[in-house]
Amino acid sequence: MRHLSLMAPEIKELLKTTNNKEELQEILREMHPADIADILFSLETKEQVILISRIDKKQMLKVFNQLDEYEQFELLDKLEKDLSAYLLNEMSSDERADLLSSLPDDVEKKFLNLMSEAERKDVEKLLKYPANSAGSIMSTEYVSLIPELTVAQATELLRQAAPKKETIYYSYVTDQDNKLIGFVSLKDIFLSSPEVPIKKIMNRKVIKALAKQDQEEVAKLVRKYNLLALPVVDKDKTLVGIITVDDIMDVVKEETTEDFYKMAAMLAPTDAYFETGFFTLVRRRIVWLLILLAAVQFSGQILKRYSFVLESVVALSFFIPMLLNTAGNAGTQSSTTIIRGLATGEIGISQIFKVVRREIMLGVVLGTLLGVLGVGRALLLQRNPIVSLAVGFALAATIVMATLSGAFLPMLLKKLKIDPAVAAGPFISTVVDITALIIYFEIAKSLLGL
Repeated sequence: MRHLSLMAPEIKELLKTTNNKEELQEILREMHPADIADILFSLETKEQVILISRIDKKQMLKVFNQLDEYEQFELLDKLEKDLSAYLLNEMSSDERADLLSSLPDDVEKKFLNLMSEAERKDVEKLLKYPANSAGSIMSTEYVSLIPELTVAQATELLRQAAPKKETIYYSYVTDQDNKLIGFVSLKDIFLSSPEVPIKKIMNRKVIKALAKQDQEEVAKLVRKYNLLALPVVDKDKTLVGIITVDDIMDVVKEETTEDFYKMAAMLAPTDAYFETGFFTLVRRRIVWLLILLAAVQFSGQILKRYSFVLESVVALSFFIPMLLNTAGNAGTQSSTTIIRGLATGEIGISQIFKVVRREIMLGVVLGTLLGVLGVGRALLLQRNPIVSLAVGFALAATIVMATLSGAFLPMLLKKLKIDPAVAAGPFISTVVDITALIIYFEIAKSLLGL
């Protein structure tokens, strides 16, 4: 296969005339859908429409599925109604719901009107579930069996249903009211005798999610039990859909991205970087910067309040950057560890006192070691024992305080149902800076008798 950078110009050339339609189709048939998708959005609008119309519908759908939501919308908006309707009707139910939920109401309505009645009703059900819930990311394309079926009958049903289902590795067993009562794997069916009824080989211990359950909790279930798919039920235990592992990978990516932005004191983006307006980027960044700017004013007030200490011993100011940086780093280390533990389920809110006690002990050990080093550094620079002791004691105390804050704040926010990721990064550093300055000047004031 030739490199994509070499193929793109050739494809652009072939698109200019209709005489070489068969040659273009032959090239496209040999290409992977992901490669065609990469080339597609390097073309002009007119060329994109021609390219899509030159490939068969099955390949068209595969290419369409490789695009992100913004690109899918762009393409649907350019294509003729019959092609747009085909793509919308043939998309997997969960991806179709994700696409439509990201669009303005008028565009969503326009696309809904292009769809068949059955597919429109299906996606409207999914769109009713809360954002970031299990119902909002599930697929309705699953295989369900009744317990009275034999293995032979189930095998034939699977053979017929497979092309249009999200996965057939797991089949879900339901009663006459579509209530979930068990599941059976493809391996179980394959290894069983044809005449054996499904109820004899099904597993009744089903790990399941509730339709309104948060997607992060669902991701934890899939990870904990190493599942390829997870059934979703409503409050009456009626099976309403499944969530596959690829959906969970998207959730993990989304949640991780969101946490990274929060840890950097930014609002998470909804679009790609270059697809986001310049002033939208400004708005998303300015919010937390303004909050942190207001918080930093406390540091200035503290310096002003303790200015008489600095005027008495100017050397104390030389060690403020070292003190704040070290304490900030210690607090970030602690908060990052706790936030990860909360996210993965290793740490629970009920363990708050155990965690706090452990972090205090860590802070004492780390503070003692770094405090001794701080005393040594201060003696080398200033040769003033009192200043050196003030630096050492302050360093030890602020590290204990920073590790305690880094552990306690995320757990407190989690208890208050606020994302603990906001406690990391700039937020924890600002809190630690303010308290570190107070500790430093109070210790120095006491030792110096001011």
